[in-house]
Amino acid sequence: MKKRAAVLLLSLLLAVTASPGVRAAPAASPTFASPSSPFSDLSTEHWAYPYVHDLYLQGVVGGYPDGTFQGENPVTWGEAFKLILLAVGCEEPENDPDLHWAQPYIQLALDNVLVYSFDEGSLDEPPTRLSVARMAARALDLTDISGESPYEDCQDGYVVELFEKGIMDGTLEDDGVRRFHPDQFITREELSAVIWRLRSVDVTQGMMRFSNYWLDVLDGVPPTAFTPEQFVKDERGRVTYTGGYFTRGVDVSGHKQDIDWPAVAADGIDFAIIRAGNRLYGKNSTAAVCEDSYFDQNMQGAIAAGLDVGAYFFSSAITVEEALEEADLLLSKLEPYRQYITYPVVCDWEFLGGKNSRAYGVDAKVITQCIAAFCRRVEEAGYQPMFYFNDYCGYVKFDLSKLTQYDFWYAEYADTPGCIYNFQMWQFSSKGQVAGISSDVDMNLCFVPYPKPAGTEEPVTTEAPAESPLPTDAPAGEPEPSPTPSDQNWFV
Repeated sequence: MKKRAAVLLLSLLLAVTASPGVRAAPAASPTFASPSSPFSDLSTEHWAYPYVHDLYLQGVVGGYPDGTFQGENPVTWGEAFKLILLAVGCEEPENDPDLHWAQPYIQLALDNVLVYSFDEGSLDEPPTRLSVARMAARALDLTDISGESPYEDCQDGYVVELFEKGIMDGTLEDDGVRRFHPDQFITREELSAVIWRLRSVDVTQGMMRFSNYWLDVLDGVPPTAFTPEQFVKDERGRVTYTGGYFTRGVDVSGHKQDIDWPAVAADGIDFAIIRAGNRLYGKNSTAAVCEDSYFDQNMQGAIAAGLDVGAYFFSSAITVEEALEEADLLLSKLEPYRQYITYPVVCDWEFLGGKNSRAYGVDAKVITQCIAAFCRRVEEAGYQPMFYFNDYCGYVKFDLSKLTQYDFWYAEYADTPGCIYNFQMWQFSSKGQVAGISSDVDMNLCFVPYPKPAGTEEPVTTEAPAESPLPTDAPAGEPEPSPTPSDQNWFV
């Protein structure tokens, strides 16, 4: 697996682009190169010469039997796998003489999430610049959550992240437009400069570490104002907030079966968020949208017991169309109870199943668009929208900076929330004990008053009080793969 010291070396991967004059700033380069070239076709005046020469002296790259380097030839997937993987500290796998020389690097690339899948028949094919950029960013443990793209022809989050780190700069062309040329192949001379630069800069400076990822602190997302001292346990062992307004609630689905709602209300519970349905999330599932068969029973029982109520849909949408389908089903289920819905209507998008999830490998930008579409539909219907996330989803799978217009429901099972961002509701336990519910139940604190039932006036919009935060620990998913470098007759 990757070693931390080696990860720091992958800094300026792909800093060069398709021409010698277009490099990402800061463009580090060797301080000394021999006045004589080891390759007959590589001039000492060539922009890539210092990089190639230094790597040649280190035994990293070599030429062809005829003494040429052929720097404009495209790199193959196998070569890219080997170079990137070894650059981030992976051990060179044992070679099987009966297999393609780069075949052992495929599993290593999958294990290190450089790619999500790979056909070994493509080892001698050239990867595009976009593919190599994604491999580089994943090798650096970066996510695809980033700012606006500087490129006219590429909006990919990984590419933008590399630009923001000064790793790739694209081409500022004669018409004044910056382009990345994502579908072009990367050449041997470009990748040589890339591999040399990955030894030079720590791109993680100023970033935060979460699990296996390096993350930027997002601009425009309010930071937490909660402090650990504001949370204490009451005589029942339930977490309580001492910093201001709060209510206590549960969220339930049909898995709880029959609930004695008057007993729930008598046990100090103020609100209930009730599941209306879910989408099947398995990669090999039908991805069908299902209604919760206990929704009406739970909604009617909670309302009759005097609880404030909201609702949620358990989402695994991977397209905006799917997200809208889910929202529409939820809204149709809510219509008979419109006048009683005082709490948020929630998109509960969760990443479950790891590599077996239908959302495995889906870009954060796409998932963020799904959540935004869901919440927008809810808002248009006159309800208070909200979305749910744990640390992994909030930091890695969502771009929270694009969702700040909606309320946050954070999940971390702990005595105090650890999220660095602000939130309006906190799910602090999945093991709550509440009278009237026969099994463990999710427990929540809400820090914002939601006073008006939907449709009684203008749609309710709320802002978190000065003391509202965001947490850090909930069902975490697992990282995702990227590709790695290789070896051929130009590698020693």
